[in-house]
Amino acid sequence: MSKTSFQIQWCEIAALWKLRIETPFVVTVSSGSVTVPVLLRDFGASKGMLLVTDFKIIAPYSDELVGLGFGYSCLSEPSKPYDHEIDDDTLRIMLEDWGWTGSDSPPSRLSDQAS
Repeated sequence: MSKTSFQIQWCEIAALWKLRIETPFVVTVSSGSVTVPVLLRDFGASKGMLLVTDFKIIAPYSDELVGLGFGYSCLSEPSKPYDHEIDDDTLRIMLEDWGWTGSDSPPSRLSDQAS
């Protein structure tokens, strides 16, 4: 199965920022399983952030997903490639808003701004 532009963008971001992601990611819920485009580890909740472009994918399971230790966010499908020069500040703000939950130090791009 080929990756969506959303997944490709997050793969690029993960490589640049040294983030841990899984694309796609399958979560087991009480009624079966849910496949989400991207799991961003180490941010937002103990098991990471589930990133979707359509809230309907996770809406029926949102409370259960939170109970399982996931956070989630609905983001726009990219209309253009990731622009490192323009989009880094926006990404940094979003990641800081979600909060670092990893056991190691946060990515240097976040900690550089904190100092």
